[in-house]
Amino acid sequence: MLRYLILVLTVCVFSIVVAEEKSSAAAQDRMLTVSYGDVSTDYEDASTDASGWRLNLSYETGAKGGSVLHGIAIGYIETTADITTGLQTSHYKLESLPIYYAPKFLFGKKAFKGFLKGALGMHFSKYKRSGAAGDLETSDTGFYGGASLGAMYMFNEKIFINAEYEWAYLSNSYYRDGEVTSAMIGLGTRF
Repeated sequence: MLRYLILVLTVCVFSIVVAEEKSSAAAQDRMLTVSYGDVSTDYEDASTDASGWRLNLSYETGAKGGSVLHGIAIGYIETTADITTGLQTSHYKLESLPIYYAPKFLFGKKAFKGFLKGALGMHFSKYKRSGAAGDLETSDTGFYGGASLGAMYMFNEKIFINAEYEWAYLSNSYYRDGEVTSAMIGLGTRF
């Protein structure tokens, strides 16, 4: 677990340092975005999908006017589901804290831009199940990787909104792996 965290943090710091060095002679874009949205999770071997919400904070940097940004993101994902097996109903709740490197490629001109973004990092998750069969609570850490497609609109030089759809895969050591899809909207600032 610790080696994954060290690896992710090293990649993030290295990428930001490289981006800073490359653009130190030129002007630089730095962006901070807060996003919120709906989440759907597909657990392995489960007949019901879980749904919930997500909050994300990302910091990105790159050459001013450039099409490539390097970023780091941290989020909070909470999903719940009720699954009935036979006559028993169990309530599931999964809370995840993903931390990841997020390279972004921008395309378009002027105020409206589209983007493709990657996600490579790790997550810390807490899993709870309650029901007639008893209660279970555990936590885990694993790989977090995915991609997203989105768009942003610049209101002025400093303020923008964005919308994005992200697919990600969460691997776990002790319980089911899962896929997460998120539809998010966000508000950001460029400085």
